[in-house]
Amino acid sequence: MSVINRMLKDLDQRQQTARTQTYTPAAVAPQPIHWVWIIVTVLFSAAVIVGGLNLWWMYSDTEQQDQEPVQVVEANSATTANNTQQETFPEQPKTAFVEPSQSSVRSPVKNQAIVDVSALPSVAEVKPNATTQESSTEASLTPSADTTELAVTNEPKSESKPVPSAKVVKKPPQNTGTLEVTRVQLSPKELAANNLEKARAAFDKGNRTEGQTLLEKALVVKPDHVEVRSELAAYWYGRGMTTRALTLLQQGLDMRPQQAEWQLLFARILERIGRVEQAYTALLNIRDDAPEAPELMKLRAAAATQLGYFNEAAADYTVLASEFGEGRWWLAAAVAHEDGNNLEAAVRCYQQALQSRDLGNDAREYVEQRLAILEGY
Repeated sequence: MSVINRMLKDLDQRQQTARTQTYTPAAVAPQPIHWVWIIVTVLFSAAVIVGGLNLWWMYSDTEQQDQEPVQVVEANSATTANNTQQETFPEQPKTAFVEPSQSSVRSPVKNQAIVDVSALPSVAEVKPNATTQESSTEASLTPSADTTELAVTNEPKSESKPVPSAKVVKKPPQNTGTLEVTRVQLSPKELAANNLEKARAAFDKGNRTEGQTLLEKALVVKPDHVEVRSELAAYWYGRGMTTRALTLLQQGLDMRPQQAEWQLLFARILERIGRVEQAYTALLNIRDDAPEAPELMKLRAAAATQLGYFNEAAADYTVLASEFGEGRWWLAAAVAHEDGNNLEAAVRCYQQALQSRDLGNDAREYVEQRLAILEGY
């Protein structure tokens, strides 16, 4: 039994060894295909199909165009260089059919209308409202899809005459009612006057800065403009810029020394700030015919009295009294003569003052007192 058992064991071991050697492992489980590859494969296939269809369509279209005959009927015109003769068809109904050629029978060809070019209107004859007519003509010339034969117009061809060229007549421009703007160059005086008017309007509205700017512009254009320089100096003096105002007036007087308006304003400013001697010096040369002459004499006489120039003051007062005949000027002249120790002239002026009717009671009492004192000397 032991030998049999050994043999059985030996046989079992051999079978297990054979099984081990001949054992084939199971195939690896298939892995799922990724979705990216599926999309790439589909797109590539679609691209190949579309490319093939395009190539086939282009090849068939090219072949069809090569086989399609092009027939053009050229118009006979009298002006062409080579007088070519073409066959003219006899009068037939408007639409006739021509037997198609072999090439047209062999390959299907698109229906093509042969148009008589001479029958078409020239470019010069086309009117602006011909757009609708052209569209209707094209519609009538286009054959239907059911037609399999070529339609030919049978109208008799006539020699086309050259269309005379239209003459372009240039009409003068009509008056459309538009305004014409013409530039007018103003003189410096007019420009300064314009700026002065604008400056006054600005001052009335309270726009001092704008008014000053306009006056300065006017003065630059016309430096000797009297009103512009006077009003600008008065504006500066009123704003407290006294030195600036005096400088402006002095520059004007350097150009025109006897300009009465500038002299008066200049002397008044000097007299108010206490510079009396400069005021008197500025008034030494006065034009007697100027409208401002009386005011200038008053101011000069007052400045002379303050400076102790009594005889000069008495002379100005006497001129004023003789010109206006007022008693106050006789009284002022008498006082100036008395202060200057010219008593005889003082008595004469006092007596002239008493004869004036415009002299007040207090002034009369003062004159009588002075005459009583001076007549004793």
